[in-house]
Amino acid sequence: MINQVYKPLVDKLNDEDWDKCEEEQKKEFLSTFDKFAKELSEAINSQQNKITLEPYAEKFRTTAKNFGNNSRGPDTQEMILEFEGIFNKWQEKIEAALAEADAEKNIQRDAGPMMELEYWKKRMRKLTGIAEQLRSKNCRTVVDVLDIAGKPSSDQLGGQKDKIYLATSNWNGMENRVTEALNEAKDNVKYLQTLEKFLEPLYTSNPAAIKETLPALLNSIKMIHTIARYYNTTERMTGLFVKITNQMILNCKYNIINFKNIQLGLPTKGSMGNFNNPNKKTSPPADDSVLWDDTKYPSNELIEVLRSCIQLKDAYYNQYMITKERL
Repeated sequence: MINQVYKPLVDKLNDEDWDKCEEEQKKEFLSTFDKFAKELSEAINSQQNKITLEPYAEKFRTTAKNFGNNSRGPDTQEMILEFEGIFNKWQEKIEAALAEADAEKNIQRDAGPMMELEYWKKRMRKLTGIAEQLRSKNCRTVVDVLDIAGKPSSDQLGGQKDKIYLATSNWNGMENRVTEALNEAKDNVKYLQTLEKFLEPLYTSNPAAIKETLPALLNSIKMIHTIARYYNTTERMTGLFVKITNQMILNCKYNIINFKNIQLGLPTKGSMGNFNNPNKKTSPPADDSVLWDDTKYPSNELIEVLRSCIQLKDAYYNQYMITKERL
């Protein structure tokens, strides 16, 4: 409803519809609305695309319930074979999910900082779905039955017992890895979200405006480095600074190429990324040879824009050094 009915209606509102609403309020409302709509879409997608650990067949419910009481029915062997099969499939799916998340992380080296938050949110949703299923009655029953079947007393299973014992021995380690990975994702999302308001100007403003936000941004990063449980490593911090720097460079390129069009309210070329949808592909600005056309890019105005980019770079470096000294 939000995405398919209300959002299109809000997007089509004209100036008369907004009436006395101030431009700043309008901008803030639209930004918050977009973000909320996107969060809902992602939540729905995560439900549809979540990893499903298959349930065991209903016909084994009674046999599984009585299995711990040394009660062995005629279908016990069949049940254990089925449980072993779906148990192995679960392990494969969980291993693949953990490996896929790590591989995804390595793809984003040239991305902006909002992509970092996006990555951890996505990982948190995926791992939450797995963790909830691991705690479900379905999973606990299969694991408990196989635990008993893999014990030395289960002599009637012969060589199959050793296979089951080996599989269940690895299970606790895998559960711990999922728990630890989920805790890391939750913790990282919590801390990275504190940067959002300071990162927004990198996607929506100009170099001069970004320069003003640097003390607050660097101070927040310092806080993360000091108190975050997982995100305060050299690798994570370096990765975050690389992404922030990437976005600053993209912002400067965009504002240099488009400063005249922005002044005149004309369509701009390229984009500097989407704050509310960081996965949206970024198109590069026009070839910079156009800057030599003095009629479209008056040199006195262009030099001011170039100077503001240099000032941003210097301020970024200086603020980094100040923050480092403070630590």
